[in-house]
Amino acid sequence: MIVDSAIANVTLMGRPGLWTVAWHDGQITHVQAAAVEAQNTLDAEGQLLVPGFVDAHIHLDKAFLLSRSPAQVGDFAEALTQTLRLKEQYTVEDIQRRARTVLDRAISFGVTAMRCHVEVDPILGLTAMTALLPLQKAYAPAITLQLAVFAQEGITNQPGTEALLRQAMDLGGNVIGSAPYVDPEPRRNIEIIFDMAEAYGCDVDFHLDFLDDDQPLQLPLVIAETQRRQWQGRVCLGHMTKLASLPPADLQTIARDLAAAGIAVLALPASDLYMMARRDTHNVRRGVAPLHQLHQWGATVGTATNNIQNLFTPFGDGDMLKMGTLLAQVLQLGTPAQHEFCLNVTTQYAAQAIGIHDYGIAPGNAADFVLLEAGSASEAIATAPPGRTVFKSGQIVAQTRLQQMISDIIQPARMNSSMPT
Repeated sequence: MIVDSAIANVTLMGRPGLWTVAWHDGQITHVQAAAVEAQNTLDAEGQLLVPGFVDAHIHLDKAFLLSRSPAQVGDFAEALTQTLRLKEQYTVEDIQRRARTVLDRAISFGVTAMRCHVEVDPILGLTAMTALLPLQKAYAPAITLQLAVFAQEGITNQPGTEALLRQAMDLGGNVIGSAPYVDPEPRRNIEIIFDMAEAYGCDVDFHLDFLDDDQPLQLPLVIAETQRRQWQGRVCLGHMTKLASLPPADLQTIARDLAAAGIAVLALPASDLYMMARRDTHNVRRGVAPLHQLHQWGATVGTATNNIQNLFTPFGDGDMLKMGTLLAQVLQLGTPAQHEFCLNVTTQYAAQAIGIHDYGIAPGNAADFVLLEAGSASEAIATAPPGRTVFKSGQIVAQTRLQQMISDIIQPARMNSSMPT
């Protein structure tokens, strides 16, 4: 059998030597050292091939709001109240314009799957859902976009929100979720979300245990409800910054509870570093969930962007590889194996966290991958190289090359500095 396409001489994580990856009808057929007969073959010349990046937690409807409301204080309370005010001005066209910018950039960076949290509440109504549903279809050839219907402002304290959430799911929501820590009745908030998950047969995604206060973890409520509803493997938790403050023995117990319940944890380092521990006057806490330890003890983990250039996160461009670099820095992950872990949490581990299984460079999986201008995971994490070729279902959907010019004016100085003395 002659397959559609192949990439020869690629470097793969965890496998010595050079490899050939081939695919047919958008599905990987071969991963082997020997050549594969294909209609089209690309010579990678030793470059690193990784699964497509997965941005498992992002807010497209809140991207690029910073110019409309620059930070005056910079804390979570300001971000929440000012963003709520800005929501009154949202239109379908406005959300789509900002979301398209994020999606275009993400695809160019190599993101082939994404879970977007779509806010629904009495102020915004179904505007965000109406805006993002058409983009889900329009961008499908280049990126798998999950829409997580999301209650940011609470449920029990926002009359009409539960009905709106159900309407959004009826329109085509894929996942249901909320932020229980902003609700005066977090337990009831969690129960309502699980009720809807059962009704629609969908996965659950909570923003959880984010605030750096002295309140107890809400995680045990979610674990208990997951097990009671038998929703194992269908629950994902974003932020979980409070886990960073736990003693090792307590963290290990929680990690094993998470693993037993099949609950995934996503660290959102750009936002979490920016927002956490603002009351600390010295020895400031990082506030990023220790994914490497959770993974070591069996939990499913990943990382994601969360926000781009708004009051919650006043920076970012949608590049998940840079999130891997940031994670390596803040969690002090410096070995080659740890760098591979950082790439895994931005690719196949993140995919598993949001319910995308059989993901990665192996026969039978979708041909979603990125060819990076790097020779190893360590080089990729160190430099986040801009040169990338992005494949979705075996088709090239984006390609970036960096052109650099060093002026001749500095050549004499360079030559002189290299001369022996």
